Amino acid sequence: MSVHGRIAPPEGHGEVLCDPPYADWAGLILANRASAEDWPDTLRSLRAEARADVLEAADAYSRARGIADLVDKDAARPIVMTGHQPELYHPGVWVKDFLLDLLASEVDAAAIDLVVDTDKASALSLGIPRLGPPVDVQTATLAPEAAGSFCQASVPDEAARAAFRVEGVRALSELPAPALAHHFESFCDAIDEAAAVAEDQADLMTIARRVFESAAGSAYLELPVSHMARMPSFGRFAESIVAEAERFRSAMNAALGAYRERTATRSAAQPFPDLEADGDLVELPFWLLRDGRRERVWAHAAGGLHAGEGEDRQPVWMPGDTGAVEGLSAHGWVLAPKALTLTLFARLFASDLFIHGTGGGRYDRVTDAVIRAYYGVEPPRYVVASMTLLLPLGAHVATAEEVSALTQALHRLEHNPDAMLDEVEFDDDDEYRAARALAEEKTALVEAIGQPDADRKRIGTRIREVNASLAELLEPVAADLRLRLDRARSAHDAAEVLMDRTYAYCLWDPREVMDKVRWPRHPARG
Repeated sequence: MSVHGRIAPPEGHGEVLCDPPYADWAGLILANRASAEDWPDTLRSLRAEARADVLEAADAYSRARGIADLVDKDAARPIVMTGHQPELYHPGVWVKDFLLDLLASEVDAAAIDLVVDTDKASALSLGIPRLGPPVDVQTATLAPEAAGSFCQASVPDEAARAAFRVEGVRALSELPAPALAHHFESFCDAIDEAAAVAEDQADLMTIARRVFESAAGSAYLELPVSHMARMPSFGRFAESIVAEAERFRSAMNAALGAYRERTATRSAAQPFPDLEADGDLVELPFWLLRDGRRERVWAHAAGGLHAGEGEDRQPVWMPGDTGAVEGLSAHGWVLAPKALTLTLFARLFASDLFIHGTGGGRYDRVTDAVIRAYYGVEPPRYVVASMTLLLPLGAHVATAEEVSALTQALHRLEHNPDAMLDEVEFDDDDEYRAARALAEEKTALVEAIGQPDADRKRIGTRIREVNASLAELLEPVAADLRLRLDRARSAHDAAEVLMDRTYAYCLWDPREVMDKVRWPRHPARG
């Protein structure tokens, strides 16, 4: 039996999550490499080819952009990987890059960050808290959501970049933390520097992040997925799935169904939609990137690939002298992996250890099941990392317990004011004596109303009168409680904004993150 709690991000500022502990990661690399030695020849052959390809491709991309150079391209060395979309993500995602860099330096491995530039290009926006009232979030946008993927989206022009800088600095200058605007302006400088050479939006964000991050001295390589998808070994991988499309679809859908049942997930879209079949067509776990669009791809029973939806589907490749990937590439099109096939390829063939975030760590249990069912081997272990950084706003944040305590105190004061006399102070002796007398009378009335021959109507009326008199005496206390409760409720409502851990990485000093993962006594290091 295997049961465990769901891995959750750390709650406290500066805390780093590593699951399993970081101290175990080097051992997992050795275990994964040893396990791969027992695989069938076809898998080991593809793995050897993929490792050489990713080193060559990552070095070429990173070297051309001045990001990093790979001195040793020996594919026999360990390779460690992580990855994410080229968004303005939060430090919980960013910390994976620093742990990747640290691990590679300690085990003499090549470190590669996969830039998932084949995902749909969401808006590049920076959320910034506004202290109000009311407390809320304002947004500075570098680029709106695009129709295609990040690698198909254009670089924001000079005017858009300038507007992003102005709006961000204006909003950040309202906060009692000048360092935030300083870090953001450094990032905007990096964006402008990257814009001079970037070919697309993913390229822009990757180069800018590494320029911004340079103060921390990180040395890992970057590899966009659109570049990885053009590697010969990825072509072999993709074409092997095309050739057995129905078997892969069956394995993946069975794994998704089992995951949804295990986790009581009701949505058929979570963690991914099933692969569909329609007549002679079987959906593939890939996207076709062409002409600024990202389309679903289908394998035809008679051979060949179709792309698109419903009646608009059209053939895009027919079997001939070239394979599917090469044939599509001849048109400038890319057969890009969906999420599951991306991590499957990265973990099984291209690396010795993959660092996931908490979300990826959950859904990749589906990938484990597909690897077992489709390839018949035990999946390589992966690790999960995250981090929490909170903005240094110095605001008071009320907890739910504080709000509840004030609510209960006010309720007692309004309905049983005599029970509150030991919790208040009177400056006037006459008022104190009057309150005590009323409380004693109420005690006697409550006792009397329980007698068999009691005049309950008369006694009940008097109890209400006593309560009203006590409430009048204690009104200043009640007014103060109401004011404190209103403030606590507002502070509690604002906590969601002020204690949000998902503000973008460009508001922090990269050296702060690097220091936290390198600190020898940090719990993250086991």
